[in-house]
Amino acid sequence: MSKIRQCEIAFSGELPPPTDGATGNYIVYTQKKDGAPHRYAGWVNAPDIELAEEYACEHYGQDESCINIWIHDGGDLHETPVSDTPLTGTDTPDDSSVDAWAAFTQKRRGDIQIEQGCVHAIDAATALSSAIARFGEDVTQVRVVSMNDIVSTNAGRLIWRTHDQSYRLAKGYSKCVRAKWDAVRSRADLEHYRKDDLKVAFEQE
Repeated sequence: MSKIRQCEIAFSGELPPPTDGATGNYIVYTQKKDGAPHRYAGWVNAPDIELAEEYACEHYGQDESCINIWIHDGGDLHETPVSDTPLTGTDTPDDSSVDAWAAFTQKRRGDIQIEQGCVHAIDAATALSSAIARFGEDVTQVRVVSMNDIVSTNAGRLIWRTHDQSYRLAKGYSKCVRAKWDAVRSRADLEHYRKDDLKVAFEQE
């Protein structure tokens, strides 16, 4: 047994109580450029929405270039069941004195949810009904989330990495990137690297 394992560790005072480990599921949407709709990206598991925002920027901000991220608690989501039959709803005139709700639709089964617009309603049921009436034609599902429950990243916040990560993306395998690889793998470069490798190998013997 090592000397470290033989040492007795003494604690002063009582240990703090363990955390309950409670976490929540937070839904994430990304926006690629100004004026583009927010699109469902996935979800993160976090103890609070502040950390959920950090996780979302770290994870989904590396998946694709985006300028803005929306996050909300999964429990704040209201949606219709996925249906292949036409959805029906009643449109209610907007009233700016009540809450605004972001509306998303799914075109076909398995498609991602895409932001379509906003409705104003006094509650989730009314908002969902209005969203169906306005955006529910030829879609399989409609969802609404109160804008009060959505946390948005601040304008100008760094989400996408500033250094080149094109190699991680499908679009990175373009003619431009291929040309760079061809240049690196040129005969002269390989000979240069080979000489350095041989030099290091013989110096170590």
